[in-house]
Amino acid sequence: MLCVDTTFLVDLWRSAGREDAGCVRLLREAGSETFAVPAHAAGEFLEGGAVVSPRRFNESLEFLRLFALGQVGLETAEHYARTVADLRTRNVLGGLSKPDLWIAAWALEHGSPLVTRNTGHFRAIKRLELIAYDM
Repeated sequence: MLCVDTTFLVDLWRSAGREDAGCVRLLREAGSETFAVPAHAAGEFLEGGAVVSPRRFNESLEFLRLFALGQVGLETAEHYARTVADLRTRNVLGGLSKPDLWIAAWALEHGSPLVTRNTGHFRAIKRLELIAYDM
């Protein structure tokens, strides 16, 4: 299973029909791998659609139904708390968004690599495996 961040979802949405896009190539090369969207990434993605229009929100919702939705529970919260505490202790928390930290916590909970174009957002998080792609 591969965990995806919001950037991956946006890139995939915007690259519809472009077989040369890095996110599309990665999706194709992953074969039968399950792509999971943590709830926080789903919320961020849907927010973007809701800002545009009710129609875009509904289209975004349908798009998300193509993926497995990663539920957030107490174990995710534990990973989040430990990750944030570690980043604070090392003084590298500044600038990291809370949704990104929750997405990373979900990936850590499930031992899932995180697919992202924004590796800099996640590089400081220990034990988090990143799979990068280019547009």
